[in-house]
Amino acid sequence: MDIHGAASPVLAEAWDKFHAAQNEVLGWMTSSDRFRNVPQHRAKAYHTAIEAIAMAYNFAVAPRMLHPRLFVNTGWQTDMYTLGQNGPDLYYAVCFLDGTQEYRLTGNYNDSVLILGQVIKYLSGHPDSTVVGNFDLSTFDIAPDGSFEFILSAREHPGNWIRLDSESRYNFLLFRRFMRDWNDKKPEMQLERISPLPDDYYDADEFDEAAMAERIDRAREFMRYLIRDFNMNLYEWYLGNASRGADQPVEIVGERSAVEPGFNRLAFLPGTITSTVGSPSSNYAMAIYDLAEDEALILELDQLPDGVYWSFQLGDVWSRSLNYMYRQTSISGHHAAVDADGGFRAVVAHRDPGVKNWLDTTGRVQGTVVFRNYRATREPVPKSRKVKLSEVLDHLPPDTTMITPEERAEALARRHRGVLALHGE
Repeated sequence: MDIHGAASPVLAEAWDKFHAAQNEVLGWMTSSDRFRNVPQHRAKAYHTAIEAIAMAYNFAVAPRMLHPRLFVNTGWQTDMYTLGQNGPDLYYAVCFLDGTQEYRLTGNYNDSVLILGQVIKYLSGHPDSTVVGNFDLSTFDIAPDGSFEFILSAREHPGNWIRLDSESRYNFLLFRRFMRDWNDKKPEMQLERISPLPDDYYDADEFDEAAMAERIDRAREFMRYLIRDFNMNLYEWYLGNASRGADQPVEIVGERSAVEPGFNRLAFLPGTITSTVGSPSSNYAMAIYDLAEDEALILELDQLPDGVYWSFQLGDVWSRSLNYMYRQTSISGHHAAVDADGGFRAVVAHRDPGVKNWLDTTGRVQGTVVFRNYRATREPVPKSRKVKLSEVLDHLPPDTTMITPEERAEALARRHRGVLALHGE
């Protein structure tokens, strides 16, 4: 049966290539060692493939270029869209702008501690996708009450100006807005086009067959990028880099005498690995944890980072955030319990050890540990030690902050309320 009927050849070809790419990216995952060797990872691979399709629609097909707006709930948000392991304390916004047009961005910092922006020439996955510019809003003219106004355009403007690429009709803008606490007043942003509409404007301009084929091609490229760069390459890089470059041994306590090289140790992640969506204001260190039911991983910083924001977070092996609305899968510097010696220790484990700084694996036998550290003068890489869960306290300072089951339940309830306050349902 000819499923395309009277559709133009260019539209039919775009559709067929998109669906062929769906099978291609799923094949990348199902042919991997982590899929073959760990049955627990298999369902999540299919979950990830479908999520990538949904995000491809959100980023490449849905935006209306003549009436652009900032997208929050269809970008990186809670546990709905998490490819690339979205930070729980980051209130993301994305938009897509025509470099031949001009726009105004207004808003207010409110209680945000940091707002970073990034302009990319094309949506990630495009062969010519390159960074146009990175910017920290605090380096611009911000009013005493936290309010701001920017012009976004290819043509330079006096005052607060964010440059777009004039050659791209699809500049990709990503904003990271950092919160100390989810119950704080979140930052505001509004976007409007200030250049006039084209004389021949009409709604169908964005939806003729050639335009839709272009959108589908863009969606295919973005979907392949999400799976290749985030789901496949990051995991392999963690293991390969850690096994070659980590300057600390993995300390193994208990019956297991060895682990595969690279597991359970954090390694510095240089900006070149983060492709076009990493922030140059950040220090990332990452690892793949691999823990049996009776094992735990202790993470340690000898001294606290001096940046405006730092945190630890767990994800699955496909670089997706573990549920942080209902489980304690992340800890930020604002909420961390600090030891008397000025250091920080956290425990990654499948069961609650009663330590306040617990990172809950949610039962995932393998996953990612991500350390984020923004606008800091030092680039620490946390130490790690694998121990028996029953012996965790033997490896922690005697003054380690403990927590009762009742206190943990209340902390999780506050966590849930806070995520709803920031993101909504």
